[in-house]
Amino acid sequence: MRLLNKVSIKSVLINIIYPQGIKCAVCGKDLFEENRYGICSGCLLKANIRFCPKCGRAIGETTNYCEDCTRYGREFTEARAPFIYEGKAKKLVYRLKYGGEKYLARFMAQYLADEYYKRLWHIDFITYVPTHTKREKTRGYNQAQLIANSLGEIINKPVVNALTRTKYSKNFAKLGRKERFKEAEESFAPNDKYKKKSILLIDDVFTTGATSGACAKALKSSGAGDVYVLTFCTSVCKND
Repeated sequence: MRLLNKVSIKSVLINIIYPQGIKCAVCGKDLFEENRYGICSGCLLKANIRFCPKCGRAIGETTNYCEDCTRYGREFTEARAPFIYEGKAKKLVYRLKYGGEKYLARFMAQYLADEYYKRLWHIDFITYVPTHTKREKTRGYNQAQLIANSLGEIINKPVVNALTRTKYSKNFAKLGRKERFKEAEESFAPNDKYKKKSILLIDDVFTTGATSGACAKALKSSGAGDVYVLTFCTSVCKND
């Protein structure tokens, strides 16, 4: 009986010091203490350290700006992402987007908040890349909106439904650059007038910038001023 009591007391103490049920969002192992990122020290994501100053895509050591920003320009003011779209970060995006794990948006928003504070951007409100009603009905939610809502709570900024997806777009991954940008440009419309408003646009991934650019162009057509873009991940620029 004494032995059982000792074991019970030890178990209680362990549960107090190391609370159960807190799991790493990546590997699922117990976290010994809750942290706002929801990820253990063994599951570090690949940080986006060297990037294009305009679009935020990861670049190598041989250039300062990516070729797309140099040759074509961008509709948005700046874009940033804390992580590169590969490995564990890519899996997290996939789980949020297609796996129904909506709670991941809260953790992603913590990283976006850090990135936002680094930039010292002035914004009036947050918005997000909208999904077409057909796709949102199938999935049940818009992952960009979930991230934006969590970010708004963290940085104390209003979240506005500023854009409508007017076209059920094709799979961008199967399109060439020109087709992708053309398709995106025809897919978004502003929901209101945003005269001189500075806006933060949220999405899960930045790849070529076609979607972010088309959204920024639609917002500017309604009178918006600066449009900044924050995503959880960004692609690696292949042409530097």
